[in-house]
Amino acid sequence: MNQRKPPVLAAMLLLACAAASHAQEPALTAPAYVTLALAASPDVRQAEESFRGADDAYKAQFAAMVLPTLSFTGLDYPYGDDPLLGYQHHRLRLRRSDMTANTAVNWNLFNGFQDLLKTRSAAASRDAAARSLDAARADRAFAAVQVFYRLSSRERLREVAREDLRAQADQYRETEDLYKHGLKSLSDLYKSETEWRSSEIRLVSAEADYKGSLQPFNELIGRPPWEDHALPDDLTPGTTDLPRIEEDAARIALRRAEIARAQRDADKAVESERQSLLGLFPSLALNAAWNRQDKATSGIPNPNSQVGLTLSLPLGFNAVTQGYNYAAARAEKRRARAAADAALRAARQELYAAWVDLERASLTYGLAARQEEIASRGLEIVETQYRQGSADALRMAQARSDFLSARVQRATALQNIFVNRAAYRRAAGVPIW
Repeated sequence: MNQRKPPVLAAMLLLACAAASHAQEPALTAPAYVTLALAASPDVRQAEESFRGADDAYKAQFAAMVLPTLSFTGLDYPYGDDPLLGYQHHRLRLRRSDMTANTAVNWNLFNGFQDLLKTRSAAASRDAAARSLDAARADRAFAAVQVFYRLSSRERLREVAREDLRAQADQYRETEDLYKHGLKSLSDLYKSETEWRSSEIRLVSAEADYKGSLQPFNELIGRPPWEDHALPDDLTPGTTDLPRIEEDAARIALRRAEIARAQRDADKAVESERQSLLGLFPSLALNAAWNRQDKATSGIPNPNSQVGLTLSLPLGFNAVTQGYNYAAARAEKRRARAAADAALRAARQELYAAWVDLERASLTYGLAARQEEIASRGLEIVETQYRQGSADALRMAQARSDFLSARVQRATALQNIFVNRAAYRRAAGVPIW
């Protein structure tokens, strides 16, 4: 026996140290978890890269509209009949004096508003990508809030199951002692043991539910599936005042990223329609050019510059193609505007539904808290009567079941308050990250 004590003591010491280190970990709050989830989300990264691409495309189009272009060309004929030397034939050679270099600067001053419309379209695409990024963040943040409070609720329910198991075990031992002294019947003893085993089954289910919530919790932040985390154990519902639904409904068009994205898509469709309309008419372009050659051609000033005005029909103009392109652009504009209206209607419907769910969760939590208080007092009364012999095992089991059900109801209602509050903020377009 003495040889087995040191390993047992060492194991107990290790477990105590592990528990102490876990207890010393700072609790992972919901805002901190949302931040980690957003940083690890592939969907958010995709939306970020899409926005960067759209922003770079806008900057490139804007630069093409306002900046001149520079070109440089070097020309030489290393063998054969050289046009630069009056087609004189020479053998293979490469000399600097035989080369001709040309430097040109071109600046489009006006091209019939084509560049302006393209730049506006690129700006609309960039803004739509920015709103898509906001929508992706809102979706991932809300998913993180759901997962966080689901795990927090499962952790509380697991603790409730553990406390119930300890109470049922104590109840069985008390009933067993009373039975030995002739104060309880054998049926009371069997009933107490049945409730004890039922609480063991409930704990197994609660442990499974906790693990089932732990894996998606860690998945969102890129952690190992079964890594435990210290979560706040002092969660309170906070204020139960409901938000002002009418004010949020009036501002929803400005706040919701999905609506803003649909509106920017509609703006892009308007610019596309205008480009198609311009395609029905000849294009007018005004260009400024400057050229210099290191070997000036006879009779041509070097350097030379000019401003040219060009009027031309679009390439491939046949009126029918351009007409149908314009009709298609008008149809796309109408579709985009209808999509923006549909997004606004859907957002309003989601907002009012979220408000109703939040109201129900707030009322349910208040009632559940009162129910738990009453069930706790009732259990205390029945426990006293049970020890005195005036209450049997069935009444005791019912009182303990009522108390357990009330605790579960309150924990579930607390989770619903946090989740539904986040759902309302998301529906109202208020950031939750």
